[in-house]
Amino acid sequence: MRLLPLLPLAAALALSPAGPQSGSARAQDGAEAQVFTAPGLALPGSFTGTLPMASGPGAEWHLDLWPDQVFHLHRDFADGSAADIGRWHADPARRAIVLRGGREAPVFLEVRGNGDLRMMTPEGEAIESELPYDLAAGPLDPAEVSLPMAGMFRYMADAATFSVCLTGRSYPVAMEGAYIEAERAYLAIEDREPGEEVLAVLDGTLAMRPAMEGPDRTHLVIDRFSRFAPGDTCDRSRADAALTDTYWRLLEIGGEAIAPMEGRQEPYLILHSAEDGGGTSFNATVGCNMMRGGYEREGGDALSFGGAAMTMMACPPTLDTRERALTGALGQVARHQITATTLELFDESGARVLMAEAVYLP
Repeated sequence: MRLLPLLPLAAALALSPAGPQSGSARAQDGAEAQVFTAPGLALPGSFTGTLPMASGPGAEWHLDLWPDQVFHLHRDFADGSAADIGRWHADPARRAIVLRGGREAPVFLEVRGNGDLRMMTPEGEAIESELPYDLAAGPLDPAEVSLPMAGMFRYMADAATFSVCLTGRSYPVAMEGAYIEAERAYLAIEDREPGEEVLAVLDGTLAMRPAMEGPDRTHLVIDRFSRFAPGDTCDRSRADAALTDTYWRLLEIGGEAIAPMEGRQEPYLILHSAEDGGGTSFNATVGCNMMRGGYEREGGDALSFGGAAMTMMACPPTLDTRERALTGALGQVARHQITATTLELFDESGARVLMAEAVYLP
């Protein structure tokens, strides 16, 4: 059994959630020596194990922790995988750490005497069971994590960097995947200062790649670029907008970018939550007729729209075409994804049929 020194309670109490830090390349990739942090963890480090599930085989966990209170989590299930990133802090009263990520509820992990971690209940209580709820501590071996992200994108001197809103970590952007699409969109932004940071929404993977100089380091690989949001910052985007009761300004329908027409209401979509026992409903417009109907959420990211009624005003050809496109797109929706202030709706094949941005947050 390996025994790790424990910090006194006062030291543990002193470790509180820190603000985002960029960190050096060595700190990000774990090349520096391990240090003991409250409440007794040797970091940076990776914690791995197979944790039981209510049904089916267990889930394979790979949790990476850094001393600057950043974490990356990758989990493999029988039918897929999931990832999360965020920040952790100590909970001295429980002798535990708490993970707070962008797409998950807080996760409580008890720190064992040997430096391993043990899963706790969602309420932060110990799990009394003989089942293997432990994650074994080991040297840092960063897992690749793939997930939707929002962050500040900067391009200068034929190279780009991306600072993740949730953690503050800054990474070079690998010139692969959808990189060229993001670069072209950045260069097309009007009234942009050279090298200016612009909020970007994308699906990305944090993975090791060769560095310009020195050892390999973590890069951002852009798997799918969504959009830039000039004028927005990470302060606004750290929390995802709510799907319901949010004013979603339509940006794209069926792969075609749309914009308001002069003298017309801007295109939008609102999904209203159920009230007083009534059903859920939505209303939408592209700037001419108003569409009203119902929708269903079946858990997780599943979403579908039912039939809708529409006012019968005569519309200019452009708006008439857009209305038919919107009706068709909503009829194809099978799931949704919200990243910061961006809503994307996908059909069953995974193709994006609609994109919108939150304007008036609840």
